[in-house]
Amino acid sequence: MSHHSVTIDFDEDYTQPGKLGPVDINTVYRSNPSNGAYFGPYLRYINIDLESSTWYGSAMIVIASNSAPIFEIHPSSDPSQMRAIAPLLVYQYKEFFFFRYNIAVPQLPSDQGQFWTYAITNNGVTLTYQFLVAGARDIQWRFMAFSCADFSLGVKEEERRELGGVGYLWKDVMDKHRNMGGLHAILGGGDQIYADRMWKEIGSLQAWLQTKGKESRKVYEWTNELDSDVTLAYFFFYSSSFDKPGIRDCLASIPNVFQIDDHDIFDGFGSYPEYMQQSKVFLNIGRIAFEFYMLFQHHTTVDMLKTNPDPRDLFTATGTGWHFIRFMGPTCVVVGPDTRAERQQKCIIGEQTHQELYRRMEALPHSVEHIVFMLAVPIVYPRLTMVEHILSGVQSTKRAINGAWNLIGKGATKAASLVGAEKSTNASFQNVKKAFGKSGLMSSLVSGFGEVDLLDDLADHWTHENHAIERASFVRNLQRVAKDKGVRITFISGDVHCCGMGRFVNPDAPNNYQLMYQVIASAISNVPPPGAVIRLLHNNDKIYLPEINSKEKVTDTKEEMIEFFDTDVDGSKLGDLHKLLPRRNYALAQVGDNHTMTWDLYVQNAKLTDPERTHKYGPLVVPAPERSDLGLADGLQQMKLSS
Repeated sequence: MSHHSVTIDFDEDYTQPGKLGPVDINTVYRSNPSNGAYFGPYLRYINIDLESSTWYGSAMIVIASNSAPIFEIHPSSDPSQMRAIAPLLVYQYKEFFFFRYNIAVPQLPSDQGQFWTYAITNNGVTLTYQFLVAGARDIQWRFMAFSCADFSLGVKEEERRELGGVGYLWKDVMDKHRNMGGLHAILGGGDQIYADRMWKEIGSLQAWLQTKGKESRKVYEWTNELDSDVTLAYFFFYSSSFDKPGIRDCLASIPNVFQIDDHDIFDGFGSYPEYMQQSKVFLNIGRIAFEFYMLFQHHTTVDMLKTNPDPRDLFTATGTGWHFIRFMGPTCVVVGPDTRAERQQKCIIGEQTHQELYRRMEALPHSVEHIVFMLAVPIVYPRLTMVEHILSGVQSTKRAINGAWNLIGKGATKAASLVGAEKSTNASFQNVKKAFGKSGLMSSLVSGFGEVDLLDDLADHWTHENHAIERASFVRNLQRVAKDKGVRITFISGDVHCCGMGRFVNPDAPNNYQLMYQVIASAISNVPPPGAVIRLLHNNDKIYLPEINSKEKVTDTKEEMIEFFDTDVDGSKLGDLHKLLPRRNYALAQVGDNHTMTWDLYVQNAKLTDPERTHKYGPLVVPAPERSDLGLADGLQQMKLSS
């Protein structure tokens, strides 16, 4: 076992943004590249072409110069094959130019992977990086999955420091990458940045927050000042977040596959009441956030996608929201829908997009055995039934709501009876939010009780009753795809700040096509919810997936969280709370050569002085799909390999 002495970075900033209210953003929202020259490189995985055995990706550099750095690439074992890749100017913001380099390299015609080295030369200084490209017949791809790569607004400086900062687990990922002979990809499940701080720090947004009346908020004018301030904010959030210790090394060395979630825009975006969601302020913030998401996370713009679509890369069904299907070797694909762009209070993914996703999955080649669905928010997750019942059953008067909070407070924390009612109410409110990976940002900023309440916030989840019909239809359609294609479907999600494993399963045929595991990896940087809330989530409600358009309570598909954790990271007993672990974490997946797939959770150890940063839980083994020709496929594979 490799031991390392853990060092805490002094170049990481532990300050608590938003703490002091509005700031001079032209001074505060400035980041300087850690390498002294440019932001990046950010290395992105696009796809492999199974027929031509070609690996496609891109690298991006953001530099305060219209002269692009020189980008050269070669197989790490053979520098004589060095070739240059021409830069493509994607975007310009103020003095910063976004240069993209399109990478296409051949895969070795075997199951052996190969490292490629790329070199970036700027003003006579060359920096080199390397990444792994799988062989054309390599089935056993390894990839890491994470979410929530920063702290929420309210996390205090001492807590940030005690956890080792934002970059602590990223260094563990880099260690694993080196020790395992390379990871093929990183899956970023959303909340790669946290943009919430702008609501506290940008002065021009304060005036909207202080505006009274729904209609006044909706028609509030979007000014040039707002446009300029918010644009500066997103450029700063990305350039500084992606340049933090630990993260920057991973983004340069392990090809990334990213999708959007709410904090990439701001907390809960898409789930607010119509007068807020359709206000000029929200719509324009969404536009700018999406523009920078496309640039930093996908190295493109919507204009480029529309004029020059790449069939291997992002696609849209409606012109709103861009989705992807990425091959992780010949037997596995990752499907990443955008679950924010079309989101409304009663809809997560638009119907046209659902249909396009099914159509593309049905068209996948016969070699595919595993489909991994990246859903930013888990589709299998415990319900906070007690909380929802209380809130649904009370009239929305301040007195009734306060009474409900007190009841939740007593259910969630023993301290509730010892502190004043108001404090208890507020603490419980925030604790329940944390259970769903939400900070309750807008509720606390905009109005207090009544106008944007907890139920609005929980509406962000698949498991909320607003989404019951869409969710049932979605999972039943995925069951149909799994059955017709002979594939195994697994979900990887984040958002909720704790880790665990769940599943959909037919109790009478536990290994059939209806078996779909839910892996939850969250958060790699953010803080866990309080233990009392984890207790609330360990309810024993028996839940069944409804048939489409049916009111039957018991069906052929049960959903449940699995008792995955025997002990805590230090070996201590967990009592009866074995389903969700409230510690920082990430997941590692490997596609098996025996048609299975395994998932491990790497969970941060209790002390920064521990010789290892993480404790491993797993593996969870996703079985081979039920398919009569699997044995035959093995035979063909052996013949190919021996020929």
